[in-house]
Amino acid sequence: MAAKKTRRSRGDGALFYRADRDRWMGRINVHGKPRTVSARTKTEARYKLDQLRRAADDGLPVITRDRTVAELLELWRTKALPNRDLSPARIASHDWAIRILTHELGGIKLQALTVDDVEAALARRTIPADEQPTPRKGRGRTATSALSRNSLIKLRSTLSQALTWAQRRDLVSRNVAALAELPTGAANQRTGKSLTVEQARQLLAAASGTELEAMWTLMLYLGLRPGEAAGLSWSDIDFTAGTIHIWRARTTNTDGSATIGATKTPGSIRTLEAPQVVLESLESHRQRQDEHADALGPAWSNPDNLVFTSPTGRPADPKAVRNEFDRLITSAGIEGRWTPNLLRHTAASLMADAGLPIEHVADQLGHKDLRMLQQHYRHRIKPTVGGAHVLDSVLGANPPSSDG
Repeated sequence: MAAKKTRRSRGDGALFYRADRDRWMGRINVHGKPRTVSARTKTEARYKLDQLRRAADDGLPVITRDRTVAELLELWRTKALPNRDLSPARIASHDWAIRILTHELGGIKLQALTVDDVEAALARRTIPADEQPTPRKGRGRTATSALSRNSLIKLRSTLSQALTWAQRRDLVSRNVAALAELPTGAANQRTGKSLTVEQARQLLAAASGTELEAMWTLMLYLGLRPGEAAGLSWSDIDFTAGTIHIWRARTTNTDGSATIGATKTPGSIRTLEAPQVVLESLESHRQRQDEHADALGPAWSNPDNLVFTSPTGRPADPKAVRNEFDRLITSAGIEGRWTPNLLRHTAASLMADAGLPIEHVADQLGHKDLRMLQQHYRHRIKPTVGGAHVLDSVLGANPPSSDG
């Protein structure tokens, strides 16, 4: 039987009914190629046809409601993420989440994706690798270690952002990720270890006179991230006012090279009071850097006026900094495996132990909310005391009594 056609405006495509298939069909040229849609009702067929036309008008790759979650995630990664002002670390975090989500949910069609699907995928990621069932064929999932609750939150957030992007384009009717709950078996992220007061003093003593003494002192007293310390410029330090402005950070590119860019989050931008011990350490470091630059001559290049650099003035290499920290830990006689970020965690722990209000600790570390701090230091919070230089007193020669 001949198909019954419905006339539409030029460029809108053709809409017709095929009795032999008992389906409404739509046909339109997209990017020079004919595309066809089908549906049980005329309304649904018109909707699908309009989706194709709008995508073509917007210059977007065509993705319709019969496409899979994997296709949506890839489109969101290549079309949406580049338009956001995200740090390389944040983009890498989304890429990590997309890989897992593609394994878990990639083969499911967008219109078939349910809250139960999302919750089941998150629940599977709480199961240790050696207890996971055999992965499904095709776009199944790969075995991995169990994820913390924070990691599961990141997975759900990435999927939710991609589905919100799809929802604005009428590719899905609702954001099922936003409705999904985390599994009850999700473990909280392990609280990072920190140095004791005595260990922190040992580390500072061992750092005395070393090339990066000022970096370790700065990070321990101010609670900076390693990237924030490495991104610090001399113009960010006001020696007269005794303050340090944090607004940039060193980031590591996909090829391993280091560059100076934005801080981890906008909330990380802050101005901190610096104790005299930190300012004196920085003054000594500046004198040594000036002497080194003069000795190197034209080979020295520090266009960002960085406080901590490579031997030739470029941004400090993250691997070299970690290796230097390993040597420092050994020299200080501190056992175990430690990373430079432990200085930040140690600063937070010692401030919380000393009774500094948790809100002040959050401001010091550049956290926009208290959730993470309350999770990690809830058991450490004591009656509050004030003082911008609390760590100076804690790590000084006569620390206050823990009962005081």
